[in-house]
Amino acid sequence: MKNDLTCGVVRDLLPSYVENLLGEESKEAVDRHLETCPECRERKEDMAAPTGAEETAEAAKEVDFLRRVKKGTVKKIALAVVCTVLLVVGGYLLKEFVIGRTPDAEHISIENPQVDAENNLNLLADTYWGAYELRGLKSTEENGILTYTAREVRVNPFQTAQGGYRKQIPLLSIPLKGLDEVWICGRLVWQDGMVIDRDTLLLLDAKTPYCGDAPALGNIAKLLQVGSRIGRYNISLQTSERPYRWTLEFEETEETTSEISGLSRFLGYQMLALVENLDEVCFQYPSSSGFFTAEIASNSLARLTEVYNDKHATSWPVHESIKEYAESPLEYQRMVKLLEEMFLGTSGTTVTVVKP
Repeated sequence: MKNDLTCGVVRDLLPSYVENLLGEESKEAVDRHLETCPECRERKEDMAAPTGAEETAEAAKEVDFLRRVKKGTVKKIALAVVCTVLLVVGGYLLKEFVIGRTPDAEHISIENPQVDAENNLNLLADTYWGAYELRGLKSTEENGILTYTAREVRVNPFQTAQGGYRKQIPLLSIPLKGLDEVWICGRLVWQDGMVIDRDTLLLLDAKTPYCGDAPALGNIAKLLQVGSRIGRYNISLQTSERPYRWTLEFEETEETTSEISGLSRFLGYQMLALVENLDEVCFQYPSSSGFFTAEIASNSLARLTEVYNDKHATSWPVHESIKEYAESPLEYQRMVKLLEEMFLGTSGTTVTVVKP
């Protein structure tokens, strides 16, 4: 087939040819000319080669740019994560080991509280959390009420492990002259001549108005440590009509009869005080039983209060009802003191047990 395209025409058509913009016939004509014309063929190759190289170079640049962007993003994310972790951990360590926290009243442990001959209250203030200690104790007094505040800070475990540091337990000696109450970190410690035990505060928190609340009564018995003091027992309640009764049926006990009698009343009187509408408490043992009422308990405590006041030159109030002893920590602590003297052998005073 005759090739009717001259070199000039082909060179004019080469740009469109390279871009693949020619029609079929024109393209075939250029192809025939290129087969026989080395010069035009070289011109075509020169025109096509730079374009491909530029595209390849541009694509390589784009890929390299995307890689750098991706790598920089990963580094930024990793750095942000590390900074966040360090910030959280640093904040936690600063809070735990330096700043500390305000301790809850139930966390405060008061060890060896005693009033000496100079009327100073001496005690060790600690926290029940073994890994923490009290720091920065400060006191304020207002209207006869002395209040201590402190921070609860974690003990350094590394210093402790190396044996170079021991948990700090503040020793306080508090002059009581002119004071009515002493509080440490929200926990009442001393009031009007009486050291207030932690058990007293826990038992008053467990106080219940209704003797039909079996879980509440079970909690009171647990706090009084009835099981560990006497033995295993089952509870039954009589709440259908007055008098309302709480009965503890013991399976067995290793205590002697006299010890059981004293413990029964020591614990039973507190149960009567802590349950507002409870009329009677009965302790049943395999070979004996102890039965007493709120009226018996009230009369017994009234008589002992009068004896105690005469003996110790105090002026404790004589309450008509045992329920009044559960109205404040001070009165409850006084009741415990009277019961210890009455039933646990500290004074020799005895009370007759009425048996059913």
